[in-house]
Amino acid sequence: MPEPTRPESDPVPRGVRVAAAWSWRLLLIVAAVYLVAQALAAVPIVTIPFVVALLLTAVLGPVQRRLHRGGHVPHSLAAFLALLLGIAVIGAIGTFVALQISANAPRMSEQFTHFLDDASRWLREGPLHLSDSQVAKYFQELSDTISKNQGTLVTGAITTLSTLSHVIAGGLLLLLSTFFLLRDGEVIWRWVLGLLPMGSRRRIDQVGRVGWHTLGGYMRGVTIIATLHATTIYVVLHVLDVPMALALSVLIFVGSFIPLIGMTVTGIFCIMVSLIEHGPAAALVVAITIVVLVQLEAHLLQPLIMSRNVEVHPLGVALAVLAGTSVAGVAGALFAVPIVAFANATLRAVHLPLPPTEEEREEQARAAAGQLPLEGYPE
Repeated sequence: MPEPTRPESDPVPRGVRVAAAWSWRLLLIVAAVYLVAQALAAVPIVTIPFVVALLLTAVLGPVQRRLHRGGHVPHSLAAFLALLLGIAVIGAIGTFVALQISANAPRMSEQFTHFLDDASRWLREGPLHLSDSQVAKYFQELSDTISKNQGTLVTGAITTLSTLSHVIAGGLLLLLSTFFLLRDGEVIWRWVLGLLPMGSRRRIDQVGRVGWHTLGGYMRGVTIIATLHATTIYVVLHVLDVPMALALSVLIFVGSFIPLIGMTVTGIFCIMVSLIEHGPAAALVVAITIVVLVQLEAHLLQPLIMSRNVEVHPLGVALAVLAGTSVAGVAGALFAVPIVAFANATLRAVHLPLPPTEEEREEQARAAAGQLPLEGYPE
């Protein structure tokens, strides 16, 4: 049919009218998303633990299913054992890092003193040729800066103690949410679908399952990448005889769950320890290693490991991390890429054909067996 032409009295072109129609709809969608985000941000003690529980469930879900189906462990017990395994791993990582830092603190303090002496000597005898009074002035300014910020540090410690009850409450909510999501995730999802109109349930079910599959793939992929980063850093630090090599590699593993920023921050800590312990040469080697790992993650590991489940360009990852950090700090950096990956997968799944219902599968099976005429049957 020929495209209808606009009346001569209508001064607005059809393209402008279509763009305007899309614009106000997009504005309504953005406003709705903003209001939901504001409501969630108003209760971070609930939002953050629940989102972390979703990420943990994506990682521990395969463990729970393997215990239940492969090991014939009761459903609730399998969920509890999977959660217990996750708690044990996270607790072991935190305890090990704390013990290593505590054990090496005296040595690092002594090495830091030697580093300051060497730096002072280099400033006097190196190419700068600073006088003793100038060096003393710079070190005095550094000491004054630290002294001025002691009050801020004490205030931060008091604030941390005052929020200890919130941390405990959030931790309990995290554990409970993870357990119930592992045990009753399918029941909860069917309950959510039951709240929706009948005609949209199949489509929302398909979109949600595709997004959840992508989220699980992302979490497993980032775990593999974090393991590769930690192993590489450990080998380099061990060869350079840097103290706390294993503890620093564990920090790299944890930081790698925040793409780009986490690896950079924990990497700077590794560089500083190497600089204090063995000087600029060792720090340069560690810095080059970290830069190479970041580049490998962006151009090789991300496309190779996550291409099957997560189709987010490295530029999208960088923009998501920076936007999440500016909006919600560390929590935003941690959640930004999983949210983008989930949103990307769900939007793409909207255009996929719906899977056949149970009745349609039965009819297809009967048609394939010759019990129904194939003429006129949809392929």
